[in-house]
Amino acid sequence: MNVRGQHLTFEQHMEIRDRLARNEMPADIAAAVGCKVESINKIRKKAGLMPIPSSAKTKAPKAPKVRIPPLPNRMQVETVLPTPAAHEIRRFLLTAAQDDTPIHLPFWRNLMAYAEAIGAEIMVGGFTYQKGLFEDHSVAAGRFASELVPHLRAEAIRLAPRLVWRGNANILPTATDPLAGWDTQTRDAWGIFPHAKIALKCVPVMPGKPGKQIMTTGVATVENYVQRNAGQKAEFHHTIGATIVEVMGDRFWCRQISACRDGAFQDLDIMVRDGVVTRGNSVEGITYGDIHREYLDPDKAQGSWGIGGSPAGGAIVDVLRPGYQFFEDVFDFTARSHHSRGDPHLRARLLALGMDNVEDGILLAAKFLEETRRPSSTSVAVFSNHDGLHILNWLRDSTAAADPVNAYYWHRLNAAYHMAIRQGDAEFMPHEHALREASADRLENVRFLREGESFVICQGVAPIECGLHAHLGPNGAKGNAASLAKIVERANVAHSHSPCIRDALYQAGTSSSLMPYAARGPGAWHHADIVTYKSGKRTIVTYCGSEWRAA
Repeated sequence: MNVRGQHLTFEQHMEIRDRLARNEMPADIAAAVGCKVESINKIRKKAGLMPIPSSAKTKAPKAPKVRIPPLPNRMQVETVLPTPAAHEIRRFLLTAAQDDTPIHLPFWRNLMAYAEAIGAEIMVGGFTYQKGLFEDHSVAAGRFASELVPHLRAEAIRLAPRLVWRGNANILPTATDPLAGWDTQTRDAWGIFPHAKIALKCVPVMPGKPGKQIMTTGVATVENYVQRNAGQKAEFHHTIGATIVEVMGDRFWCRQISACRDGAFQDLDIMVRDGVVTRGNSVEGITYGDIHREYLDPDKAQGSWGIGGSPAGGAIVDVLRPGYQFFEDVFDFTARSHHSRGDPHLRARLLALGMDNVEDGILLAAKFLEETRRPSSTSVAVFSNHDGLHILNWLRDSTAAADPVNAYYWHRLNAAYHMAIRQGDAEFMPHEHALREASADRLENVRFLREGESFVICQGVAPIECGLHAHLGPNGAKGNAASLAKIVERANVAHSHSPCIRDALYQAGTSSSLMPYAARGPGAWHHADIVTYKSGKRTIVTYCGSEWRAA
């Protein structure tokens, strides 16, 4: 601040603020701090307080000049880090911090231990909230815990050719949607923003272009909110955590880490507790991106289940050893779904590709469920629109009886359905019957959920509902992340093929390539799964080719 030619240092500025808060007289403050009374009165005036005349005419001794280097805090400034070699792994642990707020010491110690164990650089993005009356609300003017200061990076840094750290975003911690308006700020690059609330969303890109995500980090400082409307809501979603970034050449992987109350956290198979890092830990469950077996992506199949060969670091199911595997839209029912039945050109294309036989698609999906089973894991097939509803709608369509390719199979499934009705079997599901019939052992150890059936994991810790596909929303409306984020339960869903984190809702991506009926216009599809830890904490794992992490 410049008052009649006098420059106040950062330390003087903060000391004046503290002394005014204790109702000390301006003359006393001026003498103690080493500045003019006019400087104090100027600050009081900006705060809406009446200036107090000085009775002393003597000048206060000048304080020694101390230069406080400002933190870069301008959008147009971007530091570009050199790209590592194709087989060199560079790691970063990114988190956030609120000014004038204590850090969560157990988490910080664990984060430091993890950084040392994996050779990662820690970067902290500061943000301001409820600043005193005398500050300029910039991160550069904030006061942060001494442990954080060496790691503060309040600037834009390009960590990889298509990945930008926006440590200077300074988003209010009370923002309901901290990513609102940031979709295109990093252009075609992924963006990571420091914030106290965990969030993730995908940004649509033109067909054929690499996908884009933006996400927040979680925070290393404890809850510190004004106990009013916005503050209490923000406190509920306050998440101690960080985002890990792994870079190999022009490839990179990002995933978020959420800590427990004691500061312990798990990142994939690595657990960090009390400063001790252990490896080889299993997880509670994996919710895979929609399968659509007819269009299963070969790289995703390899990375998730080792189908067609295991990736360098092993398939995710074999490394994380989930207690539950959740499969949604197991088959696409592309042969006679509502997308193809009324489209003669698509029907002709499917005929040319040899994909117009319904039973062939069922056999393919049954074999997939056999291949993906693991002895230590329960496979759960969630009732979904493509497998559960599309086959029901086809069986209800009487014109299908005249379809020479599929008429026999249509009659056979309808006969089984009518038999179940006669026997009073209200739980009969045609897609389950068809898949079990197509398997030699009737898909032993595969659990099929009915539509709307609840399946909760992590009970007794932090329950998570995994029985929803998300094609249905509240009160019978169409489902989407926005509506399902408002239900009482914490939930893992899929359906949209676009991973996101919205409040307590986590949404997986897809395991398929682009389907013919969906390969039009900009899209936000990603190969991404939800990994749920035994603590009830979750993360979204996004694939780069067949790799789900740097290895």
